Amino acid sequence: MPTRFVAVLLTTLLGLVQIARAEPVEVAVKLASGSEIVSQRYPATGSLLAVWITGQYGRVEEEHQAAADLAAAGVETWVTDILSPYFLPLLPSSLNLVPDRDLGDWLEALRLRNPGRRILLIAGGRAASLVLRGVHAWRAQYAADAAGFVRGAVLLFPLLYQELLPGQDPDYDPVVAETRMDLVILQPRSSAGYWWRDRLKQVLESAGSRVRLDVLPGLRDGFYERSDINTREVAAGTHLGQILLDGLKPWIEKP
Repeated sequence: MPTRFVAVLLTTLLGLVQIARAEPVEVAVKLASGSEIVSQRYPATGSLLAVWITGQYGRVEEEHQAAADLAAAGVETWVTDILSPYFLPLLPSSLNLVPDRDLGDWLEALRLRNPGRRILLIAGGRAASLVLRGVHAWRAQYAADAAGFVRGAVLLFPLLYQELLPGQDPDYDPVVAETRMDLVILQPRSSAGYWWRDRLKQVLESAGSRVRLDVLPGLRDGFYERSDINTREVAAGTHLGQILLDGLKPWIEKP
């Protein structure tokens, strides 16, 4: 068989595999409030369920490809646009308008739909606060009957501080001081948050969380979705799934 033909065949087959792998299943969760939260489910058979809260920037293809890559590695991943159910504009301030009660009810619905699975949450930027708020609300409402379901979270370039004035130290979202969970923070080195990374880690640990901090060299906040994205960030965006998989290792290696 000619070498060129084999190469073309392999390329075609690889493309078909990627297309098949990238097709999610839509899952809708109706809440008591009347809101309906829709997730794109990338199925896998492993015991871990990664729930990725997005929405601030609309649909980001790098996130969906990363979710497909995580599923291919055995971690089922649900990508959830949390702003759409509330018809909120794509603004950081909109995240504050998502009801905490709905976040808690939604996590409980996920637990009931996925018996025996361990949930790990993922969020980036200002959406990281939704992870902390959601777990806090869920535990307040349901944790007595559901201990151990939420195992932790991976926070990618988290922006957990409130609006800053020039030269002002960060004043964190109040939920930071109420958070007690296992966290992995993936902090780009070329960002303001890098210089405050140890302070954030200390505040979270003082509240009772266990925190692992990993630095991403040569990258900026929101590196895979920036309008001024550079070559290194483009390359990192194509490997976002692996970056997150590395962040999930503490839970993958220790069931």
